[in-house]
Amino acid sequence: MRTRTCPFCKEDIHFQALVCRYCTRDLPPLTQRHRKNSPGWLAAIAAAGIIVSGATFLAVEFLRERKNWLTDQPRRPAPQTQPD
Repeated sequence: MRTRTCPFCKEDIHFQALVCRYCTRDLPPLTQRHRKNSPGWLAAIAAAGIIVSGATFLAVEFLRERKNWLTDQPRRPAPQTQPD
């Protein structure tokens, strides 16, 4: 069972409780801070992983092509021999 702490009496109460069963005070509405099992963080981590993987792939491919550009020597046409 998920619980949260009452901000008034500091007792553990049910996560979705509207009134504390110990001090009988009305509880403030839940905020994003209280939602520990929110799936939003998982989606954010997955998106960040995809972006980093894509950027890494593009950087590696760019460096490979750059290496090819730098090592390729300009090719001169083969000399043509004329029959004598």
